Amino acid sequence: MAKIETYSTATAAGTDLLVGTDVNASNATKNFTVTDLPVAGTAPASASATGVQGQIGVDASYLYVCTATDTWKRVAIASW
Repeated sequence: MAKIETYSTATAAGTDLLVGTDVNASNATKNFTVTDLPVAGTAPASASATGVQGQIGVDASYLYVCTATDTWKRVAIASW
């Protein structure tokens, strides 16, 4: 079997759960580091907005987590 030398590149979408970067291009095993987190304005419109478990969002006041299909919970963000 031939060794994989390169990997395809994908453009991140708002529905991505994780965006990764290949940290060892000489190895066919994919290792990822987190390079992009949700940006301000990606909050769901309501607690029952469309979402998949594990998806996260954020706005200026809250961090949102989708805990089940179309089920969102949020926690307040405060300065410290």
